[in-house]
Amino acid sequence: MAISAEHQIYAELFADAPDIAVDFLRGLGVDVPDYDRSEVTSCDLGHVDPVERRSDVAIMLRGPGPADPLDELMGVIVEVQRDEKERKRFTWPEYVAALRSRHECPVVLLTVCPRQSVADWYAEPIHLGHPGFVLRPLVVGPSGIPAITDPGEVGRRPSLGVLSAAAHGGQVMDVLKALHTGLDLIDRERATKYIGYTLNLLAKTEGQAALEELMMTDTYEYSSAWTESLKAEGRAEGRAEDVLLFLNACGVDVPEEARRRISECRDLDQLGIWVRRAATISHIDQLFDE
Repeated sequence: MAISAEHQIYAELFADAPDIAVDFLRGLGVDVPDYDRSEVTSCDLGHVDPVERRSDVAIMLRGPGPADPLDELMGVIVEVQRDEKERKRFTWPEYVAALRSRHECPVVLLTVCPRQSVADWYAEPIHLGHPGFVLRPLVVGPSGIPAITDPGEVGRRPSLGVLSAAAHGGQVMDVLKALHTGLDLIDRERATKYIGYTLNLLAKTEGQAALEELMMTDTYEYSSAWTESLKAEGRAEGRAEDVLLFLNACGVDVPEEARRRISECRDLDQLGIWVRRAATISHIDQLFDE
């Protein structure tokens, strides 16, 4: 089964910033050891039927231990779930056991659900049959994601800023303002990627329209150098570059002919349409639909 853009974006956000998973775990009451480094490790957890045995993100926390200054202290499996799937109740215990066996350290499972009803469904304990052997998934839904309204916090942790915007941007305008302003504090290419992620996660919602308006308006009080290139009077070359960056952030394959068509376009109105469309499509043909 093909992985949706939404699913992939959530996984990428945790792969970009593994420490976010630790913050959520501690918020859920998990005793996470003090560690010096977090790193993404292999997600392949078996040798047969790899689609079923590959977690979305696997993280290893390293720090001083009895054998090494960067011992493996704890593993974290992050699973993104958009829908209720009974099959996951059978595969998740295997994920935890496989990573624990491979690295010989404690492992926890963190499930991230963009929809609160799905998060509530997955929070039910998984009884494996052996007496006392129960896996209780640690689940985060929109209600467990903080509403980030401080642009400085977005600049320090842009992945969390995107998660916050996806969870609350449709209801809390200050969250979108903080994201829009805070991304000026990081480099332009990364900022464009995170804006593309947010537009995709907010697709077809009031939050998407509100964020687009912030990006395009002349009167918005948090005017930023980064968004200048997205305005109607901006240079066509910059607008074309933004289209290509959005497409890249969303994993859309861009053949050379399409890349040339975008790069050579000097119609600012057309480029404006493509900028907004590029963040929410899955195939290059959709960009050029009339």
